[in-house]
Amino acid sequence: TRNAEERLRIVLRELNEINGMAKAKKIASTITDKVDELDKDLKVGKPQLPRWATQITKGTKIEYFWNEEYGWCEGEVIEDPVTIVDEILLTIRFYD
Repeated sequence: TRNAEERLRIVLRELNEINGMAKAKKIASTITDKVDELDKDLKVGKPQLPRWATQITKGTKIEYFWNEEYGWCEGEVIEDPVTIVDEILLTIRFYD
């Protein structure tokens, strides 16, 4: 166009888009740079029980918070634990 004002508006619009993209890229890179690479790694495979769960055996004394009325209840594991995938099933005899 021959109109200087119109040309200036076109140039400013283009510069604004370029500048906006540059800012967005800069913000995105600062966010991803703060994340540790180890945090990005997903653990794939069979879920594992915590180490303490594998230490529970027949005869282990336990305490379980039942509810507000009964509170903590003492008990004992009376059968060997059964592990199913990532869960452990316990048979417990409560004393209370």
